[in-house]
Amino acid sequence: MLTVALACTFLFAVTTTDAAAGVTRTGPAVWAALMLVGPALVYTVISVLNATAMTMAERTAEIRLLRTVGAKPRQLTRMVCWETLIVTGVGTLLGTGIAAASLTTLRKAATGEPWFAYSPPQYAGLVLVCTVSGLAGGLAATRRARRGALLPD
Repeated sequence: MLTVALACTFLFAVTTTDAAAGVTRTGPAVWAALMLVGPALVYTVISVLNATAMTMAERTAEIRLLRTVGAKPRQLTRMVCWETLIVTGVGTLLGTGIAAASLTTLRKAATGEPWFAYSPPQYAGLVLVCTVSGLAGGLAATRRARRGALLPD
């Protein structure tokens, strides 16, 4: 989940560089920053999906056991969602902290100002994409265990 730091660093670095140079992007130049962040975002989505799916896939026996003792599929879905949200949230906070520390140092060295500029909508979009990716990976990996047969095939 710490790959959020990579995407945040790219996202904030573009904004920091623009702010240091006094540049305001307009027109097609606005999309140039997003194109730089795009590959990092794709990598982040793939890694979040992979990490969540692998973690939840290892827990299929536990989920089947919970179903055997009476847990309903809806309860298991809620459990998987909450666990995924907690892990994704912690990963996002750690990744943001790493990115903020490195970019604060970069900004201080480049301009002498103690804090860096960033785009809240872009950051919120990145966090949303990571959260949705984590939920999709967790729910897809446990679908069969939550709704399928109680005994493994």
